[in-house]
Order: sequence, then structure tokens, then C-alpha cells
Amino acid sequence: MLNPLLTGFGSKLGDRWGSLLTSPALAFWMGGIIAWVWGHGGLAGPESGWQSLGRAWSRNLGSSLPAAAQALLVVLAVLLVAASTRLGEALTLTVLRLLEGYWPRWMSPVRAHLLALRGRAVDRRAERWRELARRRAHLTPAEYAEFAALNTSRACVPPAPRDRMPTKLGDVLKAAESRPHHRYGMDATVCWPHLWLSLPERAQADVAAARARLDDAARLWLWSLLFAMWATFTWWVLPVAWLGMAIGYRLAVAEAMQYGRLIQASFDLYRKDLYERLGWELPADPSQAYDTGKRLTAYLERGPLLDEASRRPV
Repeated sequence: MLNPLLTGFGSKLGDRWGSLLTSPALAFWMGGIIAWVWGHGGLAGPESGWQSLGRAWSRNLGSSLPAAAQALLVVLAVLLVAASTRLGEALTLTVLRLLEGYWPRWMSPVRAHLLALRGRAVDRRAERWRELARRRAHLTPAEYAEFAALNTSRACVPPAPRDRMPTKLGDVLKAAESRPHHRYGMDATVCWPHLWLSLPERAQADVAAARARLDDAARLWLWSLLFAMWATFTWWVLPVAWLGMAIGYRLAVAEAMQYGRLIQASFDLYRKDLYERLGWELPADPSQAYDTGKRLTAYLERGPLLDEASRRPV
């Protein structure tokens, strides 16, 4: 009877250890040790940093602590890595919002400047896209490739200029968030929790996997930023940290594009299920879908409107 339980526990423990060994937190602490060793004599030579580290351990801890206490230190080091991993997971949403461009009020001048710069670039790309679209049937192969790239970039920018964000990642996620409103009158931030519960398991798994990859990229950016603190030991830490931040951000943008496409596909394919579960009728006339979506959003956000006299839902 206990065998399945022990097997399941061992499997979960193995998965946990596997995720811990591949976590950016472990790379952060190991990188800190290597940076300290490098700054205290290098990795090789007659007086390497490893020898300095070994002598410091033997002098301060190795000869004065029993084996059980040294084993406890190892356990504490593992717990430190595990706690760091959980802290990084807890900060993921905050890091994502900062990368999107949701900054404190005192950074408003920086935000406004970046919005102006990005706005001019977006307008130039839009004008070029319109120019190519007018003669789409006569484009050269190079122009058609440019048109396809511009068409992809247009999908990563919110339709309304007021919704634009100061970063590319912010624009990608804001475009995915605002597109259901422009198509169906549905506010994604209000309707998404209800729509999520209406999705089939396969769709939920695909969306959750895309969001997990986006979170992993944000955590890579965070740990790369924190890795820069080891620059107090040696100089090469800074370019490594910058490279990790650049890779993390590019991965975050790529995963956000895929995540946004899945969000939009969920509204396209399964909004009818949401209407049915809530007891609403999806309008047969597409021209009425926008107004109905706005009323549905208001219903989910504030509840049904009540008649003032009877206090019954209108």
C-alpha cells in the first residue's frame, strides 16, 4: 500500500531536485563562488583561488567543526539555493511588469521619452507598411519579405496609440490584451479568468506552458541582473550579466508573442463557451458582437444592472 505513495513521493522529490539543479539561482551562487576564486588568485597556478578557498575552509571551519556540523552547512547551502529559487519565482510578476514598462511615477519623464521614440518608430513602420500594401501585387521578393516582417511587427503593437508601452515587451503583451476589446468588445483583464475556466484541458495546458516559458525568461533576466553584484570580485562578471539580461529579454519578447497569440486564439475559439456558461446568447450578427461583448464585460466586472424600482436585473 505504501509503495505507490513512496514512489510518487520519490518522483516529486526527484523532479524538485532536477529543477533545483537547473535553476538560475544555483548558477547565480556558483558564479559568485567562481568570481570570488578568480578575484583571489585565479582558477589555476601555484597560488590559485581554489587553494585559498580550501585553506580558508580548513582554517576557519574544517578543523573546528565536526563532520555532522559540516554536513549541516551543506544542507543549509542547499536550503539557501532553494529559498533563492522561491524568491525569484515570487518576484517574477514584479519583474515582468517592470520589463513591460509599468514604472513608478518618478520615472514618468523617462517613460514619456521612450514612448515618443517608440511612437515615431512605429509610425515610420506603419507608413512603410501602407506604402507596400498599396502595391502588394507587384512587390519584389525583398519587398515582400520586408512587408511580411512589418506585418508581424504590426501585430505586436496595440491598435490604439494610448495603449502603447515604453518597451517592446510591454507593447507585445498590451497588444494581446487589447485585441479582444477591439474585435469583440471584451476586456481581456476582466474576461480572461472566466474564459480560462471554460477552456478545454489541452488549451489550458498550451497557454500555461507558454506562460511558464515567459516567466522563465523573466527570471533569467532577474538573476542576470543580480549576478552583476559579483563584479566586486572580478571584472568579467559585468559582460556576463549583460549578456544574460539581453538573452533573457529577447526570450521574454519571443515567448510573449507566442503567449499573446494563444490568448487571442482562446478568445476567437472559445468565447462562445463563455457566453453559454454564463447563460448569455452569442449574437448571430457579427456587427452586434462588439456591443454584446461590452455588456458582458460590464456584467463580469460590476454584476448585473438592477432596475431602480424592482431591484431586479435588467
